[in-house]
Amino acid sequence: MYNIPLRRRSFLRGWAIAIAAIAVLVASLVIWGNQLRSRETQDRAVMANTKIVYAADPVQKLVERADGSYYRATTASEYSYDISYDYTTVQDRGVVVHGMVTTQEQRPTGFLWSQKTFANDITVRIIDPHEADRTPRLERLRCTVQPIDPSKPSYTGDPHDRSRLKIGPDQEGTDAGSLSGLFSNGGQQLCQDQITILVPDGSIQP
Repeated sequence: MYNIPLRRRSFLRGWAIAIAAIAVLVASLVIWGNQLRSRETQDRAVMANTKIVYAADPVQKLVERADGSYYRATTASEYSYDISYDYTTVQDRGVVVHGMVTTQEQRPTGFLWSQKTFANDITVRIIDPHEADRTPRLERLRCTVQPIDPSKPSYTGDPHDRSRLKIGPDQEGTDAGSLSGLFSNGGQQLCQDQITILVPDGSIQP
């Protein structure tokens, strides 16, 4: 009979501890949620002050192959969208070198066993017979980011990186306009490099 109050106090103490633990957990979730909302608001402000611009790489002049082609396209497998284009180019001093561009480009992340994949937008275009420059060549426009207002924070990361942020509703997000107020699903690039392979004759194909 004398143990009943002790048991009751132990029971009440257990409930008090449980209620305190739940209160701490709820408070932690509220704080975490507020931090996420604050970060999202900051991300929106950063992207609203960011625009995509394209910078041209030096043009690579293509050399005709022995088979009459200027490039060769290969796929990893019949089910793969990963297409590689290998070509031969001549540099300013007449040095002939081999090059390659691919729709899926891998770059090291700092760990030898880990790589990130970036998508490129590659097209092959036949040079119009009436164009002034009929030189077979490869042109590359690299996507970069710039602030709209340099006095305010803007996105400074790699626009090729698969990020939570992108431009517009399209997956590629290659629009060159403002990123104002656009926040969407993860795992997509802000923009892609635009690579064009120009050849002089439609019959010259890989």
